[in-house]
Amino acid sequence: MGLIEGFLYGLLGGLLSEVLGLFRLRQQAPEDLPRWLKSWFYWATTMLMMAAGGGLVVIYLRSGISVQPILAVNVGASAPLLIGSVLGQAPSIPPGRVN
Repeated sequence: MGLIEGFLYGLLGGLLSEVLGLFRLRQQAPEDLPRWLKSWFYWATTMLMMAAGGGLVVIYLRSGISVQPILAVNVGASAPLLIGSVLGQAPSIPPGRVN
């Protein structure tokens, strides 16, 4: 799998993850939908996370890991969890003293 193909599969995974979230709202009346659904910030963040999913697949591929399409879609869909777990492993630093 090439880098562009892997990126697109990761992007597709991020898109499918977002579609699932929207699918859960399908039985709500339009006036009862969450306000964040119309927020440009929400959609910009969603696009960034979808791109991050594609980027993670590219990182896997550049690391020499063989990635099949279904795994690339899975990595793209789980990008927020993967990124959160990696960032959550950073050691906490106690605050310094301010004089």
